[in-house]
Amino acid sequence: MKKILVVNDDGIQAVGMKSLVEALGKFAEVYVAAPAEQQSGKSMAITFMREMHVEERELSGAVEAYAVEGTPADCVKWGLGKLKSEGIKPDYVISGINMGHNLGAAAYYSGTISAAKEGALSGIRSIALSVGDHGAKHFDYVLGMLPRLLEMSSELSPSVILSVNAPDLPAWEIKGVKIVPAAPFGYGELFLFERMESGDHQMMPKYVERDGLMRYDYDWMEQGYVAVSPISTQLSDRASLMKLKGLTMQSKCLTVIVDAQQGMLTRLKKPGRFSKRIIKLAHCVSRMSMPILVTESADLGETLPELKKYLNESETVVHIQPDAWSSPEMDRFTGVIDVDSVMIAGAASNVELLQTALGFNAKGFETIILEDCCGAAGKSDHRAAMKILEERGCRISTLETEVMRLAGGCSRQVLDAVKNILFA
Repeated sequence: MKKILVVNDDGIQAVGMKSLVEALGKFAEVYVAAPAEQQSGKSMAITFMREMHVEERELSGAVEAYAVEGTPADCVKWGLGKLKSEGIKPDYVISGINMGHNLGAAAYYSGTISAAKEGALSGIRSIALSVGDHGAKHFDYVLGMLPRLLEMSSELSPSVILSVNAPDLPAWEIKGVKIVPAAPFGYGELFLFERMESGDHQMMPKYVERDGLMRYDYDWMEQGYVAVSPISTQLSDRASLMKLKGLTMQSKCLTVIVDAQQGMLTRLKKPGRFSKRIIKLAHCVSRMSMPILVTESADLGETLPELKKYLNESETVVHIQPDAWSSPEMDRFTGVIDVDSVMIAGAASNVELLQTALGFNAKGFETIILEDCCGAAGKSDHRAAMKILEERGCRISTLETEVMRLAGGCSRQVLDAVKNILFA
């Protein structure tokens, strides 16, 4: 039975939390650590170097429940510590269900989302749940999603939380679920001070006119859909890291490794050969200090362990649709790195690699396909993909040809090392 720590920012007596705990208690071992009082908008504030009272409470559906006189982040820290002292490590942290949405700018200040981030920072897969009204009454649809949300979270890195925003509507009126980017700061609403009649000031939400395009969680939730958005807890901006690394490159080439994952190997005709070639590619490219972008399909597990040791300087894009360009992270990365060409390898030749490579080609990159570093279910699939790519303007080449071409601009020491890797 899965073990789940439940937290929130509305307080331990909030209706949304009670509904969540009762629902989870039917199929999981539930523990609760929640603020004793309302703590909305506290973001990731912690009660530092001050005493904090904790009181045990009874809560239907929970094995143990505690009211913590602190912030949502305090609750996660305290709850995880308490469970650890009992020899318990939760499989998930679930924050909510919040009374009110956490879209756009709200996500930066939300105690609900920040509690989930605190869980993720501790290496535990975490989910933040919100229903879009401060007087929310309709939780049934979100509660019915819980098994699927746990499954979705398990397919992602623990460093990524799922932010779920549902409209406050009866289940039969909700139109469906959309997996979409979280709205950028300032999209939809801002939080600004207003001068009150008393002469004092109060911070209030100010709604901002949007462009009418259906792109973000804000757009879809307002149209009656549940919006699910992955939010990373990474401290550094990975796109900027790639750009800064690119400033020192002698070559203007980005290596893209598409979906070289454990789950992909079961779909390939010659998985051993594929693994050997793709690892050799990564080894050479890392030795030349060239940037690497790795894509991972959300349902295919981890990137090959043998490959990972050569990917210390790489960046990873997780995608749900076969085309990696379905992830907005692709545009973010490629928009800031200074490269003229991309060298692409991976699998499957006729599905994920094909669609991703055509995306690079359509955006004007010189697109080089390393045919002998690609894998497919059969020869005919692979050949058909290579033919399509060549007809669309991609250059079909091989590992040795392209690596030695790039190594020609490196120092003698690096060139010798690359030769040893390729031909030893």
